[in-house]
Amino acid sequence: LVYNTWITLDLEGIMEILIVLPILAVSSVFTITIAAAESEPPHSSSLRVMAEAAIEDCYEDSAQSVKVQITDESFDEILKGSRTNLSHNAKCLRYCIMRKNGLLSVDNSIDEENILQIFEIIHPQIKKDSLLDVLHKCSRETDKQTDKY
Repeated sequence: LVYNTWITLDLEGIMEILIVLPILAVSSVFTITIAAAESEPPHSSSLRVMAEAAIEDCYEDSAQSVKVQITDESFDEILKGSRTNLSHNAKCLRYCIMRKNGLLSVDNSIDEENILQIFEIIHPQIKKDSLLDVLHKCSRETDKQTDKY
């Protein structure tokens, strides 16, 4: 009789767990979905439109035979501000966005003057000397990347 009671209690405990598990699973998925949605920038869709406009006339090669494509992965890399281990596509996308928005000169070097003007408007608290240091470092890195392709 005691043995049967133990089995009954154990089965009742299992039944309670089985009832609670789907609720936990659904709430976990809901929490993850909300966290993922919150990690997306508030203007993600308008940024995507801007990125798509930037690649309209952007090619990977000087012969203009390979058009730059936008992928969800490369777009996410750009949104996250990734700087290391970027995919080839993300590098191309970043180049197209920078070129379309006047951040690159005709010779594809960083347009310091234009960037300084933009930063005076959107980030006036950043000192010009600090920004120039970053731009020079960025120019050196860009030159290294250009040499690879």
